[in-house]
Amino acid sequence: DNFAYILRAGGANLQRIEFKISYGVAVGGVRTICLIAHDQCGMVDLHARREIFVNGLVENGGWKRREAERHFDQFSVIFEIHDPAEFVLSEAQRLRERYPRVMVVPLFYRVGDGLLYQITEG
Repeated sequence: DNFAYILRAGGANLQRIEFKISYGVAVGGVRTICLIAHDQCGMVDLHARREIFVNGLVENGGWKRREAERHFDQFSVIFEIHDPAEFVLSEAQRLRERYPRVMVVPLFYRVGDGLLYQITEG
C-alpha cells in the first residue's frame, strides 16, 4: 500500500501538473517515474472531436456554447498529441532534464493485447 504516487494526465502530458511531481520528488522521495502512454488515446487527433467536446460541455456541463468553444480552442492546442509513443519519449526526456537524479522510464500500453511495453530510445 502507498508505495507509489499515481498521477493521471491525458496523453501522459505532465506539464500542467509538474508541481505534483516536484512534491513527490522533494517530499515523498520519489526516485523513479514511469510514464505510461497508450494507443487509442483521446488526446490524439483531439481537434477531430471538437464538436463532441463542445456539445458535451453544453449538454452535460451546462456551459454556454461560445464558452465551451473558447475553452476547447484555448486548451486543446496544449493537450493534443500526434503520436503517443513519440510523445511519451519526449516527455521522458523533458523530465530527465528537469529532475536529473530521477530515473524516468517511458512505457506504452497496447489496449488490444493488454500488454505494457518499455520504449527504448535510439
